[in-house]
Amino acid sequence: MRGNIFYSILKPLAMVIFVALAIGVGVIGALLAFQNIFYVPDTVVPDLIGEELEAAREKLQDAGLGISVSGEEFNEKISENRIIKQKPPAGSKVKKNREIQVVISKGSKSFTVNIPDLRNKDLEEAINLLEEKGLTVGKITYVSHFSIPQDKVIAQTPEPGEATVSDKTVNLLVSKGTY
Repeated sequence: MRGNIFYSILKPLAMVIFVALAIGVGVIGALLAFQNIFYVPDTVVPDLIGEELEAAREKLQDAGLGISVSGEEFNEKISENRIIKQKPPAGSKVKKNREIQVVISKGSKSFTVNIPDLRNKDLEEAINLLEEKGLTVGKITYVSHFSIPQDKVIAQTPEPGEATVSDKTVNLLVSKGTY
């Protein structure tokens, strides 16, 4: 009788322990399988700044990464169709297959214009000439001058003639009259 009670208590306890071990082994096995099946290794993001788009695409493919152009901006230092920004930055550790965001240069905003000679012209006439040429008046600075009458243009920047500029603004130095 004593053996039956002991046996009747141990049998369910052994079953609970066996089931718990079986579930534990199953969970651990599933986690290991999941990790092996869905594991994505890390890689280092290469430096893309200054690279042409196609060269950058190849560098990223070699690193197991993709590319996404997030925009274009003017840049005075980096020529057109080259990368000026990247996210994440070079040297960052990321998972393979990730897309790296880049911004492409539209090149310099500079263009060539013909600046009219505004020296010794009345201020109003100078402003009209600029508007006719599609240019805008920038800063007007007034100074006294010993020989140039009031409201006449003394100097301008940029200088008259063909000029490569980044905007269409012309600054004027205008006489306040004699001392």
